[in-house]
Amino acid sequence: MVNMQGQLNFEESDGQEGYANWLAGRRVAVEELAHRMHLPLGHQVEVWLRGGIRLRGKLRLREEVLFIEEERVRHLEMQVDNVPFTYREMESCVRLD
Repeated sequence: MVNMQGQLNFEESDGQEGYANWLAGRRVAVEELAHRMHLPLGHQVEVWLRGGIRLRGKLRLREEVLFIEEERVRHLEMQVDNVPFTYREMESCVRLD
């Protein structure tokens, strides 16, 4: 009987290359998401939320995500200078830099 199970040899690699590749993939996924949603993630912005709330600062995702389901985009959590909000609460977002 032939053993078809693969092996992971942890002694040959310190894992840094795999982690670096994972970080790069996550960064590309966030950039693609920002482009599709027309959001200036990582830039200085002025955001207006429902209820007349204005936020100014750097726009970021509240949690780093690798995959976003299209139907969950409205619930995507972002933050401007540690003030959290969801995409659906946003009325406008203007890049300042």
